[in-house]
Amino acid sequence: MTETGIEKFRQKNAHKDAIVRMRYSPTGQFLVSADRSGEFMIWPGGNSRGSKRFCSSRSTLTDVWFSEDEKLLFIGHQDGLLLIYEFPKIELTAKVQLKPDRSDPSTILSGTSRPILDYVVMVVCPAGSPNVYVALEFRDFFSLSRNNFEVTNKSHIPGNIIEQVAVSPDGNRIFFGDDLGYIYRFLLPDMKMTLFAEHRELVNGMTASMLPTKVEASTGIAALALSPDGLRLASTSYTGGVQIWDTQIDSSQKENIRGSSAYAAKEPLQKGRMRGVGFSPNSSSVITGNDDGTLEIWDYSAKSVIYHANCQEGVRSLAVSLIDSKCAIGCRDGSIFLIPWLGADDPKQQKVKNGWFQKLFI
Repeated sequence: MTETGIEKFRQKNAHKDAIVRMRYSPTGQFLVSADRSGEFMIWPGGNSRGSKRFCSSRSTLTDVWFSEDEKLLFIGHQDGLLLIYEFPKIELTAKVQLKPDRSDPSTILSGTSRPILDYVVMVVCPAGSPNVYVALEFRDFFSLSRNNFEVTNKSHIPGNIIEQVAVSPDGNRIFFGDDLGYIYRFLLPDMKMTLFAEHRELVNGMTASMLPTKVEASTGIAALALSPDGLRLASTSYTGGVQIWDTQIDSSQKENIRGSSAYAAKEPLQKGRMRGVGFSPNSSSVITGNDDGTLEIWDYSAKSVIYHANCQEGVRSLAVSLIDSKCAIGCRDGSIFLIPWLGADDPKQQKVKNGWFQKLFI
């Protein structure tokens, strides 16, 4: 694919700083994008026409989420601040400052010199639930009343930093990925976490004689995604690997995790973090985006890459809308590409000549 092939999908009214996160609304009618400087944008219909720009609060944004009924928009920050907007009016409904109890030694992560920041990494409103559930990266969990957004319960689960989250559309299936490569299943409403899998892959290493070799090692989770049918979970790594997991497996004992294997695995690129991943509508393939700009569509059942391209700006976030067939790619320089595709049974597909995505990601 030529550079002009993807360039035609660039949005002119995009961000001026690195994209932190992008998400489609449950109906697919809206896309929200957020950047490192604290701005977020709403894209009606997933395109630049009618897009609106908003400035969030004082601290850096960490993520954005829609409620399952699409009536609320949540904006998370790195200092534990959660802003809740009425959607689509974008009227501020509530500010919630989440404050973990740091008097408990188990809430202080050992072995790191990084200052403790309370990154908001998850907000979920399960369908029919009276509560909103929020998680901070140091494993502090909060339950908020959906009526007034006051904290009704909070807990802490000792362990490593949780950086990535995948949530099912109904909010009832949640998976976390940490900085050591472990994947956890999170259960509601009890707010319990059980170990699910360990992302291990062959990476470059050295023998005792200082000769280059391949060694199996865990590597931090860079992105997670659940398939539309909920049967598969995709995890990507700091070194560019991709693994597909069967979500139906029961991996509740930690000693069994290392012996468990992924449903499918793709060797790491070892060029950068694979920061974006999303499933195709029929759950048969995934699109991945890497820090170095590599874009790939991988048919994991056939174990083959069916397309490879490059986005020079470097991929920082990736979102897929399963409702109206669109994929959004957010980049290091704030660029956003909104790419459509057509279904395999759509007769128009045969007429598409320039759309690599339309032809392949089905």
